[in-house]
Amino acid sequence: MRPSRPLLTGLAVVVLAVLAWRESTPRQPAAGGRRADFDFYLLSLTLEPAFCDDGNQRIAQCRALDVEAFERTPLVLHGLWPEAREPGRYPRDCPGPRLDLQPQTRADLGRWMPGILEGLERHEWRTHGTCSGLDDDAYFRAAIDGTRLANEVLGDAIRGNAGRSVDAATLRRAAERLRPGFGSQLVFVCRTLRSEDPAKRRRPHLLEVRLCVDADGPGGGPGRLLRCADVDRRDQGCGGSFMIDAV
Repeated sequence: MRPSRPLLTGLAVVVLAVLAWRESTPRQPAAGGRRADFDFYLLSLTLEPAFCDDGNQRIAQCRALDVEAFERTPLVLHGLWPEAREPGRYPRDCPGPRLDLQPQTRADLGRWMPGILEGLERHEWRTHGTCSGLDDDAYFRAAIDGTRLANEVLGDAIRGNAGRSVDAATLRRAAERLRPGFGSQLVFVCRTLRSEDPAKRRRPHLLEVRLCVDADGPGGGPGRLLRCADVDRRDQGCGGSFMIDAV
């Protein structure tokens, strides 16, 4: 049986997104940039409704959250983190230039990283980006491309299960249908929320999705996707099932 046209279209979008991510980083680090010693990257993506319901309702990012924003971008960018195989040994706060993004990069980042309203991009650059060896625009362009890819592959499953209980296997199967192997390249991070709703304080909620990526791209940027088990990264706090919070 031949694949349907919508499926072929979806697969084409995912392939283009993968190629765009691989080609987005520069051939060389920026002048003056120095790559720290690390093994791979974790792309950390947040489920905004759970984040906001975890005691953050009053910040600007969460005041701006609505159904339309969640439907458009179920997974938003937290950061692109240089990582060591041994947990907790990642480099941080490396010497580097101040953040000075090109206007177009900053405009694009505003869609994928709503935390820019609180200055999250400055924190992520200072803490993690300066260790990558990339310049600031290349670093955030790579992070944006990875966020776009994850939304293309996993976004429908997140939207479709909002307000419901689900398990990690279900989300991984949904990702595998669009991109074989993608499910093994994901880590799910869950916890009970510091919510005013007592029910949300009793059940784990999906808070983060992390994508494991090799640092073998141009200039030491993100390259091929990795099986997270191969770099000793596994789901955290999710148990047998967990909730996906809705707006």
